[in-house]
This record gives sequence, C-alpha cells and structure tokens, in this order.
Amino acid sequence: AILVLLATSLVYLGERRVHNYNYAYLTTVEGEELIPSLMKKYFRLTSILPFVALLTGLLLPRALVPIRATLLGLGFIVTGFVLRTWAMRSLGRLWTQRCIYIADMPRVANGPYRFLLNPEYMARSLEGLGFLLFFGLNPLALLIWLRMIVLSRRIVKVESRQLHELSAASLHLPDSSSTVGASKSR
Repeated sequence: AILVLLATSLVYLGERRVHNYNYAYLTTVEGEELIPSLMKKYFRLTSILPFVALLTGLLLPRALVPIRATLLGLGFIVTGFVLRTWAMRSLGRLWTQRCIYIADMPRVANGPYRFLLNPEYMARSLEGLGFLLFFGLNPLALLIWLRMIVLSRRIVKVESRQLHELSAASLHLPDSSSTVGASKSR
C-alpha cells in the first residue's frame, strides 16, 4: 500500500510540474481559461482520493478485501496511469489541469484520442475505482470518487461545447453566436 501511494505521489508531483510549465506557455499564447474553479475542484479530488481511501480503509471498519479485488484494483490503477500518461503525451504542450480555449486550435486526434473522446477523465475514473478496490471500499472514498465522476461529466460538457464551436468555426458563424471566448475583452 505504501508503494502504491509513493508511486501515486510521484506521478502527481510530475503532473503538477508539467501543468505549471504548460499552463505558463498556454497563457502566453493567449489561451483563455474557461472553468477554473470546476477544474481545480476536480483535480483536488483526484489528488486526495488515494490518501483518503488509505486512511479511511485503515480507520473505518470494513469487510475483508479479497485478494482478487486488491489485484483488480491494482490493475485499474496501473491501466489508468498508463492511459493518462499516453493522453498527456499525445496532447504535449496543450495538456494542463485546466480547460483552456485557444482560438483556431485544431482538435487533437492522435494517441488515445483516436479511440476515446476523453481518455484522461476515463483514466482518472479507472484509477479512482482501482484505489477503492485496492484499499477496500468505504463510504467516504466512494463519495469522493462519485463526486469526481459528476465533476468530470460537467467538465466534458464544457469541453464538448468548445470542440463543437471550434468545428463550427469553419461555417463562419457570427461572433455573437459563440459562447467560447465570449468573456475575453476585444
């Protein structure tokens, strides 16, 4: 359990470093952050879930976790890490822990984005389920995981609208018909 948390911590620290680097770049190319508070909530929950799952697994009474569930949980964690890393590498400098709109940016269609619309959110959901199974299902960790899923669905709606509007840009819609970028002063 300690090795899983150590590996998770190192991955999260690495992600944070990449986020800071890419976020600074995207803001210099006039990227507009669309839903900052929602994204911050989501990434805070993803960061605390493994630790809450461990602590509540140790402190709260729970049923004995069968070894199959623990191994399945570990498999989900590893699969989630691999899928998320692949998604992040496919986005390159465009990956951050924020939803950033950049005018005239083409949709990414390489890596896992060829097969899945939102591989990073799927990966984080798999990881969360893996942590629940690995450390033992408990109510608090389950609530955090469910909240993550609800937030990711809200984020996906905004990102889908953004992609739709970007694909509609070639239709030369008037500026007033777009909500993406509307808060940016001109």
